[in-house]
Amino acid sequence: METIRHSCLSLLIGLIIVAVVVVLPSGKASAHHDAAHNAKMKELDSASEALYRYMQDGNGAKAQLEMDTIVKVVQTLSFQGLTSVEGIHALSETIMDTREALARSQSQPEEWRMTSSRLRLAIDSLLHKEQTLWIQYYKLFTDDLRQLSEARTGADAVRVKQAFNQLKEHYETIRPAAVIQREPSLITRADSWMSYMENLCGGKTVDPQALGGALSGGTDVIHDLFGKKRTEPTMLPLTGTSNPWQWGLLIGGWIIVALTYTGIRNYNAYQEVRPAAGNKGRSGWRL
Repeated sequence: METIRHSCLSLLIGLIIVAVVVVLPSGKASAHHDAAHNAKMKELDSASEALYRYMQDGNGAKAQLEMDTIVKVVQTLSFQGLTSVEGIHALSETIMDTREALARSQSQPEEWRMTSSRLRLAIDSLLHKEQTLWIQYYKLFTDDLRQLSEARTGADAVRVKQAFNQLKEHYETIRPAAVIQREPSLITRADSWMSYMENLCGGKTVDPQALGGALSGGTDVIHDLFGKKRTEPTMLPLTGTSNPWQWGLLIGGWIIVALTYTGIRNYNAYQEVRPAAGNKGRSGWRL
């Protein structure tokens, strides 16, 4: 079974690569090719969206029809300028995984949900370079990292493992889409970080210091993966202390001191200006 799968995958990748290197003549033929290419892209987008919906609903018969359409279009679509060889391989493998899930004798809702989500995001990533769907997973990633950090602070091995499994599921869902759009070196970094995190989070005990360092280092990886600036916050809680409320009191104290100092300066300035101007002063900030 595994040999047949690899043979089919190799054949599909070969057909796609052949489509990439095909060069059509210019002029009217080129314009006709562009129109046909755009029509195929729209058909692929529509079929992947319908496949996702049917597989989420457990409608195998209709999902199979859409899968047949996807395979037909992909085999004849020119991928030149759309993605790299790594992206072609990721898309092909995702298509094969989804076909295998559909071909099983009994519906497996969780597997259908996962594979259809991956394929939908991968095709969308191929067709839409801007406002692509998989980027929306950034918020889920930051939530996962927050839960990991909180579990690490409490040295709760069960919560750490649960939080990491959620992060891993989200990463596996968006990975094919990310491979299609991102540089291979960045995907390698993300894969390595996830592998390291899995080793840290899979044990019966937690090493808070090692896990904290891994979370800190992973912040840049996540920013780069989703195309965010590294100065943007990842919404992680303060770590390195088992009493985070002390940080809250300290920060609150700084804010109170700053506001008090500003208020005193504004009051003194108002007292000095009022006798000369005779008008009411105006102070305050709008955030």
